[in-house]
Amino acid sequence: MTESGRDFDAVTKTIHLGMATVLPLQMVGGLFVHDPHTLWYLYAHEYLGILAIAILLARWLWIYTASQANVLFPWGSDGRKKVLADLRNLRSGILPDHLYGVGLPGFWHGIGLIVYSILAATGLILLFVLPGHHSVLGISSHNFRLYTEISLIHKMASYLGWVYLAGHVGLAIFHQIAGDNVLGRMFFLGGRRSASGR
Repeated sequence: MTESGRDFDAVTKTIHLGMATVLPLQMVGGLFVHDPHTLWYLYAHEYLGILAIAILLARWLWIYTASQANVLFPWGSDGRKKVLADLRNLRSGILPDHLYGVGLPGFWHGIGLIVYSILAATGLILLFVLPGHHSVLGISSHNFRLYTEISLIHKMASYLGWVYLAGHVGLAIFHQIAGDNVLGRMFFLGGRRSASGR
């Protein structure tokens, strides 16, 4: 079985389904949180943010448990060579054929995980420094300088989050059109069994 035909394990699929549901909802909801007339969006964003933090923590724990760090963070010399080779092939219109192993797909997933983890971490801090008694934790802060600084980081990371999301969905669609059933294998829709049997 080739790497491109390899299925993802059930835990990765489940966590990915949670991320694919909650994180885009968070991104869209985040567009409305600053309108004082729609505080409902702010509170929904906070509650969903707590859920997103839990899902991201589960992802990090599974990366450690399943020894996936070398796939998602191929920053050693061999990993960098594989990522660069995939980028060169991509310029020629050749999609990576190893969606599970070390290379551009894993690297891109790792970048996304870092971006969304920054969003989660800054969002968690904001729950503790949000002024005006609007934190769902029941905490109100008067440290406006810290709130402003963390909000700026959170906002900048959200732009990267949109770029990642667009690229991730776009490339998944390209792979699907090219005949690799990546959506089926990731979303429990009749993909092949994982090579590891997990």
